Amino acid sequence: MKINPRFLRTHRFLSLLPSATLRKLANGAASRDYPKGSVVFSQGQPSEAMYLIVSGRCESRHLDPSGHWITAIHGPGDTLGDREVLHHEPYLATLTVATQSVLLRIPEADLREVFDTAPRVAGRISQSIVRRIIECPETAPGKRIVALHALSPRINERALGRRLADTLAQITHRSVLSVHFGTAPAAISLAEWGDGPPGLNGSFGFSHHVREVRRSCFELDVHSAGSAAEASCVAPLLGHLGNHFDFVLIDVASEVAQPALLECLVQSDLTYILMRPESESIYGMKLLTGSLGGENGATYKHIHAVICADNVDAAARFAADCQKAGFEPHSILPGFPLAESNGGIDRSPALAIHIRRMAREIGRCRIGLALSSGGARGLAHIGVIQTLEENGIEIDAVAGASMGAYVGAVWAYGHDGAACEKIACDLERPWGLVYLLDPVIPPRQGFLSTRKAAHRLRRSIGTTTFLQMARPLRVVATDLDTLDRVVFSTGQVAQAVEASIAIPGICVPVFMDGRTLIDGGIADPLPVSVLTDMGVERIIAVNTLPTPAHLALCADCALEPSPRGIRPWLNKHLNYFARGNVCDILMRANFGGQMRVAEQAARMADVVLRPWACDSRWHDFTNPRKYIALGRAVATEQLAEIKALTQPHEKPIPTLALAG
Repeated sequence: MKINPRFLRTHRFLSLLPSATLRKLANGAASRDYPKGSVVFSQGQPSEAMYLIVSGRCESRHLDPSGHWITAIHGPGDTLGDREVLHHEPYLATLTVATQSVLLRIPEADLREVFDTAPRVAGRISQSIVRRIIECPETAPGKRIVALHALSPRINERALGRRLADTLAQITHRSVLSVHFGTAPAAISLAEWGDGPPGLNGSFGFSHHVREVRRSCFELDVHSAGSAAEASCVAPLLGHLGNHFDFVLIDVASEVAQPALLECLVQSDLTYILMRPESESIYGMKLLTGSLGGENGATYKHIHAVICADNVDAAARFAADCQKAGFEPHSILPGFPLAESNGGIDRSPALAIHIRRMAREIGRCRIGLALSSGGARGLAHIGVIQTLEENGIEIDAVAGASMGAYVGAVWAYGHDGAACEKIACDLERPWGLVYLLDPVIPPRQGFLSTRKAAHRLRRSIGTTTFLQMARPLRVVATDLDTLDRVVFSTGQVAQAVEASIAIPGICVPVFMDGRTLIDGGIADPLPVSVLTDMGVERIIAVNTLPTPAHLALCADCALEPSPRGIRPWLNKHLNYFARGNVCDILMRANFGGQMRVAEQAARMADVVLRPWACDSRWHDFTNPRKYIALGRAVATEQLAEIKALTQPHEKPIPTLALAG
């Protein structure tokens, strides 16, 4: 495609070039359209050209020496690959197109010719590279464009967008622009934008039309006339807005013409489709996804269906219908803005919690809690949870294996830390362990069944499904046939937890959906990677498993007294759970493999808590307060580290300093 040389002259160092050179760069061979998802160049690839973003947005990523991905978002006027070309080195990052973009490619040979004819340009480029390295911190978080669209006329997506933008600004302390795309007259229109977009000098084209409603929170209305040509203006407009605000939240009214609507949804980094639990919404979603797939020939994982409903049970039933229709709902929004409420929005605490959770997802600052296996030692998870609650630290997702799955399920259901402790203390009595035991005769696949434990769990959470949980939950089990990790995110929670606590050799495996499942701690005793797979950015790991150093210390301490009397004799000959007997040997053998896997997983977490005592026993469920106190103590000791995760700039997504 051809670009007007006058447009290129608005760039800070291209303005120094002679007219003949600008005309050469502006011809059709040098510039081209790149669809969303295109890879322009890859890290390590030999550098052959530098690129100038004319319109749209691109994302650069590279793997630093410590193994972390460094991400940056670039917009119109930014140059990429110039440093590598100047220094004759491979590309330092992988450049991917975030929204449909027009890029100007300047080959290395042409760049050398420019330097020969205009030495000042080489100096300007070198200065800009040095300035970017000095002034652009690698801790600046990546930007994001988010779209909201309601499939039901009863949902006021504009009111939700405003509330979400306000919450996002408060959480991240960064600039947020709320944009309303509608058919009502507005100061800005898509058609006018297409006639004369701003230049490449970094100036903002809509400063007179943006309203500052709160600190760091702004609003802009954009008019869509409904013409098909407007769709081609969406990506350049989003790229321009994203270049000047950290977050852009666009709500697209249902009356906007489909071509422009689809472009808004596709070109955004994250899209929420708001649905009511009605059959019309399923039809609308299938129609929408069909249009996206038919017109663009791809699937879009960034598009999420959110069910807006007052009744969680009704929403869960509707979610099952959605799964049958071929798509998985992202979450349930309890309470929602009604179109007939004049822009009002439900002020219920549940809605406020979910909006904050959505804001943290957009801002890439969610906190996840990984709870390890470990038998009764896992009751320490409750103490950690209590400390988090008492200090107002909100958790956005929970993943657990074995006992961690049990505690995580009770808490994710909605019970607070005090209620979790009360449930745990139900066994705090002589011979309390008997109430968990369900012997199997003959013990062909295990000594015990998990049915009693699952029954106790159902008394606490009922037959709740994963989507109905107050917090997103993942439960880890192990496929006995393949020893692969199985991560549950759908279906009944209690059934998944029953599989996760089936200790091999002690408990009978659980048969579910044609698979034989055992303890999740075998495959993944500390499921940190489950949270990273969910996209959770900041992770607290609670590891109740011992390390070899712990075990060596306990052996040296020799805490147990010499056996005397009838009780040691009973333990030795009749108590299968006593130290040195079959169940204890099986558990210690399991821990031998698990603790090393857990240590590897702990390295991926931001904060690792290790509630451990030498006199702890994996089957000691009759002393829950002892382990809960251990969890509280270690969480309190590392509270400063945990609180640091809640700060907006403590661990943001780092930025690669390439943008001009």
